[in-house]
Amino acid sequence: MKALSSYLTPVRACGAWLLMTLTGGGAACAQAPQEATQDRMVAKVNGAPILVSDLKQVTDAQTQGIRYQFADDPTKLANEMAAVKLNALDTLIDCQLLADEFYKIGGVMKPEFLEQDLTQIIQMGFRGDREAFMADLAQNGLALEKFRELRERILIMNVMRARIAGTVEVTEESLQEHYEKNLRRWSGPGKVKLHTVTISKKTADARSVADSLHTKLADGGDFEEIARKSSADSHATRGGEWNWLDPTDLTGTVSEVVLATKQGEISEVIEQLDAFIIVRVDDRQEGDPKPFESVKNEVTKSLMDEVSKGRIAERMIHLRAAADIQRMGAD
Repeated sequence: MKALSSYLTPVRACGAWLLMTLTGGGAACAQAPQEATQDRMVAKVNGAPILVSDLKQVTDAQTQGIRYQFADDPTKLANEMAAVKLNALDTLIDCQLLADEFYKIGGVMKPEFLEQDLTQIIQMGFRGDREAFMADLAQNGLALEKFRELRERILIMNVMRARIAGTVEVTEESLQEHYEKNLRRWSGPGKVKLHTVTISKKTADARSVADSLHTKLADGGDFEEIARKSSADSHATRGGEWNWLDPTDLTGTVSEVVLATKQGEISEVIEQLDAFIIVRVDDRQEGDPKPFESVKNEVTKSLMDEVSKGRIAERMIHLRAAADIQRMGAD
């Protein structure tokens, strides 16, 4: 069964099942339910309020899904949770700006379209079980009408993003240029040599120990000596040294950190389910780029996404500049 939070996360493209009609008349932007009118405002966009309850319900729904998705990766979990909270208000502001634009051009989100959206969610996410859907709503502290309102905002946002992005046409020349410009993206992960220090969470004050060792290493401490004395992994007797390896063979966040860490640098402390890990990337062998024809579909999608995002970003800059946006603070 699909997590309810996935239906409260704005995405760039709208589904084919979402219908939008353009008529000659405008409409007022969807407002918060009556029971939320006493909420403190965290922002006002062209006179329309964004309330604490709006912010809380969006962040709660998204963070619940993130907690489930990254339960075994505390570092990734912490980063994703921070990103949601940091971006939530901006997302709601953008939702309102795009809703204003939607209604200016005569957009109408008919009730039957929202009902079709709800039916689709129940069918695809809850195998047609409306009772299971309603139970999930209750578990998330959402009334059905509030869920509809949030979905309406998100659907309008996605419709407008798709409209702004428009049709993207690419040429063989532009694809080849995009491929050459981003060769590393089409290359294999290559190989890396690294050293690690691993502190088991069974160690007393494990986090403090890991932070202290990281400080020593960052200040020029002997990595191999520290690994031999303090590391709990199977490479400790070799001073934390690993043989050449494919970084994608490492687990989750460790792999991502290794790929992002420059040669000769020491990573931040990486929190895993049962340990804290510090990595030093000693050397790299870059992977060979895949032939253009073998990744042409990926290159095409990448270039089209880049153009679409650029158009949307440019339009949002214009809309924000032209709007009356007042932020009262989300804390």
